[in-house]
Amino acid sequence: MYVNKKNRDFRNQPPVEEQFQAYGEYSYTYQHDEKLKEETNAAQPQPHIAKPAEKKAKPRRGGSIFFRVFALLTLLTVGLVVVLQTVFRLEAVCVIGHKTHTAQQVINASGLTYGQSIFSIRQEDVARQLEKDHTLIFKGLQVKHPNLVYLQVEERVPVALMQWLGVHYVLDKDGLVMEETTGTELIGTLPLVTGIRVSGAHKGHFLTVKSQTQLDAYCGLIVELNKQNYAHQITEIRLNNPENIYLVTAEGISVRIGKAEDLKRKVQAIRTTMSYLRGLGEDAGVLDVCDPTDVKYRSDN
Repeated sequence: MYVNKKNRDFRNQPPVEEQFQAYGEYSYTYQHDEKLKEETNAAQPQPHIAKPAEKKAKPRRGGSIFFRVFALLTLLTVGLVVVLQTVFRLEAVCVIGHKTHTAQQVINASGLTYGQSIFSIRQEDVARQLEKDHTLIFKGLQVKHPNLVYLQVEERVPVALMQWLGVHYVLDKDGLVMEETTGTELIGTLPLVTGIRVSGAHKGHFLTVKSQTQLDAYCGLIVELNKQNYAHQITEIRLNNPENIYLVTAEGISVRIGKAEDLKRKVQAIRTTMSYLRGLGEDAGVLDVCDPTDVKYRSDN
């Protein structure tokens, strides 16, 4: 038996005999080294060993989860609707600033209704509704959840009287016409405004004037007179010349105001000086308060 040099170290190992059957009747014995057998076996294809089939994963129950989520959302939606319909409904309105009007009159004028959704209340809607009532001024709205509203208003107050084309018009501090009358019952109860160049006057609307300077002077002066509680001592406001305004007091004394500026100090000067003149029995003359720090009086007696 021929031995390769590479296998020389294995000469002392006993040969392994294998018998092969050829054509069914002949056989022969073949001896080889153990290492050669191993190399031969390694070269032969290995038989395929079937692995046990893996278990198929069960499909997820996606449809069931979807319907559970859908049912939950439906319940939440229904619950939210029920809460909105029963809890967040207007139950009380607190009216601030009313004097001659009742609270219910203001609420009716505002368009607010009990039971309406608290989320449907908008400030601009309420302001627009109150504009239809010329005796009220909208000042603010505050919603307190779940069912309360604070409504603040200011009532327009008659503060002056104006005559135009034979008709007397009752004005508020902003020049809005509150009433129209052909009678004389109001004369003497409110200061009479003269000299304003009017081009239109209608109840519930502001005066239409040819000189905005005259109207601004009226508004500033009448506001300050009422603020210092002195308007009832004035019988006439002469606005022929807004640069040189005159007042007439209940005692009959003419008061020169000048321009409609520094009105707070000018009205204070009138009050102080008239108190002194009243004590002297003065009932005719001219009081000049154009400079409230240097008051002048000229008697006609």
